[in-house]
Amino acid sequence: MRPYFVVELTPRCNNDCTYCYNVWKQCDYPTGELSGPDFVDLLDRLVEETEPEGITLSGGEPLLHPDVCDIASFLARRNIRTGIATNGILLDETMTRKLVDSGVGYFEISLVSTDDGSYGRLTRDDRLGEVRRAILNVKKLRARLTVSFVATRLNMSDVEDVIELCFAFSVDAIALNRFVPGGRGLEHRSSLQLTDEELRTVLRRADGKSREHGIPVNVTIPVEPCIIDHEQYPGLNFGTCVCGTGKWVVDPVGNLRTCEQNPEILGSLLDSGFGELSALEGADAFRRDHLKPECNGCDLLHSCGGGCRFTRNTPSPRKE
Repeated sequence: MRPYFVVELTPRCNNDCTYCYNVWKQCDYPTGELSGPDFVDLLDRLVEETEPEGITLSGGEPLLHPDVCDIASFLARRNIRTGIATNGILLDETMTRKLVDSGVGYFEISLVSTDDGSYGRLTRDDRLGEVRRAILNVKKLRARLTVSFVATRLNMSDVEDVIELCFAFSVDAIALNRFVPGGRGLEHRSSLQLTDEELRTVLRRADGKSREHGIPVNVTIPVEPCIIDHEQYPGLNFGTCVCGTGKWVVDPVGNLRTCEQNPEILGSLLDSGFGELSALEGADAFRRDHLKPECNGCDLLHSCGGGCRFTRNTPSPRKE
């Protein structure tokens, strides 16, 4: 299996989302970010060693890194399928054009509501209009666009309106995520985390809109079919967990992790190769311990990979 990498270019962000999962917001984590040339050197070695399936540039907010276009251009020259995961606020016409010209092939823009009040409560930001314009800027250049919706208890009723907007704006697909308590989100777990019944409600609403408009909706945080029957939602595409096998994370200072939600560092890619780090006991333990005892021998394991461990096994919210 050729690996896929999420590269967190910077820990900085221009939003202050209550649901943010970034691991450096929950523990004593290395700070800083590599320069553009240092990232290019790291990625040059990583591409040479792994021939990755693709790379998504993420953050924080990746557009805050001053060399994001140079990094994307390097990946394009190496024929690597490259994407940007952004909140969209900085994605004006000029920046969108620069990124597309730099070889960015797909965009993922976060949109948690079409309502100013709901959007503001979740992101602590009032620039929903810029996000709408960002969606239009991407589609104007005919780049591929996925809109990411994070379902919480506070915005679960907004999922249908978000899908309606995506259909109206000719968005290519929707990534339907449920809130995963990590990072700053640990402080707000009780007010944000969906119950299984609330998750079923979100899935039912999304399924109806997906089938009504024919727009793909991908459930990207794995949902165990032993808990929620996937066949009840024929319009949705359910994903499986490939963290630590097919997908890996590179943090802003060059460390390798198994998952965006996992704060455990395997080691630095500045000092060691991917093959060496991915074979360490920490990576093997993550894969092995991910499965619950009842998962062993389950005929449905392929459809969820055991689900997301961080939705059901997370520490208590930290105290200020």
